[in-house]
Amino acid sequence: MPGSRARRALSASCVGLLFGALAVAMPSPANAAPSVEPQLVTSVDVSSGGTGARFLLGDVSGDGRLDLVTMQPTYSADDRYIGRQVQALTAYDLSGAQLWQIGTPDPRVTNNGTDIPAEIYDIDADGDNDVLAVMSDEFRIFDGATGTLLRAFPLPHPEAHDTIVIANFRGTRVPQDILLKDRYNNVWALDDQGRLLWTHAGNPGHRPYPHDFTGDGRQELIAGYDILTPDGQVLWTAPMADHADSIGVGDVDGDGVEDIALGGAGLGGGSTNVYRSDGSLLYSNPDAVEAQQVALGDFRPDLPGLELAGLDRVDRTAATGRDGLYVVGSDGTTLWQEQRTTLGCWGTVMEPLHNWDGRYADHMLVWNRGCGEPAGVFDGTGTRIATFPVDGRMVRGDLCGDDRTEVVDYVMGDRAYVYGTGPCDLAAKVTGRPLPQSKRLYNYSRYTAEERPADHAYRRHASATSATHRHPAPAANDGRASTTWQPSRHDRSPTWKVDLGAVRELTGIQVDWAGRTPRGTLTVESSVDGRHWVRVHSGPATDRALFTALARYVRVTVPRGAAVADLDLPGTR
Repeated sequence: MPGSRARRALSASCVGLLFGALAVAMPSPANAAPSVEPQLVTSVDVSSGGTGARFLLGDVSGDGRLDLVTMQPTYSADDRYIGRQVQALTAYDLSGAQLWQIGTPDPRVTNNGTDIPAEIYDIDADGDNDVLAVMSDEFRIFDGATGTLLRAFPLPHPEAHDTIVIANFRGTRVPQDILLKDRYNNVWALDDQGRLLWTHAGNPGHRPYPHDFTGDGRQELIAGYDILTPDGQVLWTAPMADHADSIGVGDVDGDGVEDIALGGAGLGGGSTNVYRSDGSLLYSNPDAVEAQQVALGDFRPDLPGLELAGLDRVDRTAATGRDGLYVVGSDGTTLWQEQRTTLGCWGTVMEPLHNWDGRYADHMLVWNRGCGEPAGVFDGTGTRIATFPVDGRMVRGDLCGDDRTEVVDYVMGDRAYVYGTGPCDLAAKVTGRPLPQSKRLYNYSRYTAEERPADHAYRRHASATSATHRHPAPAANDGRASTTWQPSRHDRSPTWKVDLGAVRELTGIQVDWAGRTPRGTLTVESSVDGRHWVRVHSGPATDRALFTALARYVRVTVPRGAAVADLDLPGTR
């Protein structure tokens, strides 16, 4: 929102040469951040899940903490043109206990090159997470706690199993629609009972992405280069060649409207393009040969707007093949481009990593580099700030319940290693209540496709237990730093409340304390109906905290005597 963007803190990043590569010389921000190396939290034997298996994170046990689920694909000698199905699913908690197994692992499966059609999500909206998977030519829904099959329905087409996307096309209280696709030609939209809603013929890229750009409670779909209405009609098409490898959504230029980043080849050559939601071009950066992955974030907080971090397949030839990272500014200018000296194996994955260091910064998590290049974390200048000791594949999430993002580094068919950057209490968020699955986790993909959370509280109806003259409750979410909500000094438990207009997925809270952070406790409660409340955060008053909650109403209790210039409730749409 405008007030928050105007107050973006100017923090600094490290500079220097990229580990194992030569970097393009760039101006150096001051006040270099210290290196934050991974610290092993725990490891889990996941060999019973089978070889060639990737991971999902989600609270299947229902205790409030993330669990690990391995998904082994069916055997295929060549998965370039037809996606695989699921061979076996195996669930583990963080103590290492196997919770259940569905199917029998196949020892012939040693690798995977596509998405595996499985997700963790509460598709029936009963409060408990389910496990969704395409197995034996059926779409199957399993109980997350036990692995028991709840129900199944046939696929709309024999090849409609390249990936699973959860969306909200009908405008239900929470997303309950299912999108299936074949490899490169069609998508099918279904309701939660498997009934066909609509189809779309066109190259959907590797991972279509749903997002509500209009705020009407129904999601549009970024289907490759085609942007579709919730009813499957084409709104506009990006004039790019071949297919979209990766998608990012966020307000790049700070105008209050979310933009769409696409990685691919087009417009006369290799390009990384960012479009406004109406289809007009914000910028086209031609410096990548093939933009394999793109992600939006505040990778350079010393610069305005959001930056785009990407992974370029520079050279596909067998003898000299290599890839490289790059960062593009909000105006489309290349800020840094890696000149990798080691050979690339075309398997590098770059993902945005938020709050790895406890400073709520955005970094690049880079893994599967091959050719002896270790996995690591890089800042927006291309400086490596951390190196992982295990050369595995990775997923990310808050496993410690500490607001930070931990990294699960796993060797397929062997072990999973959980890394953080400080002390970790794995029991901190064991509440006995199921943890809602976040959009990033229920739409997990091996292809980068995610969004930058936007503020759901902006200019929504707000009230408070008290307010002083000229400092009313709506001043906390009007987007202006010059106005404040000031509760009465006699209010012993000042509480601010907002109606978000519909059930939203929240990812945290950010508070501008009008220049002075108060002493005391900040408590956040959520409700879907305004009657039943759940505490989702309670801790010392700071400027921000991360959590996952589904809510239409939010109550925030602040320390006595506090003043709030702005209160954001970021979340996905």
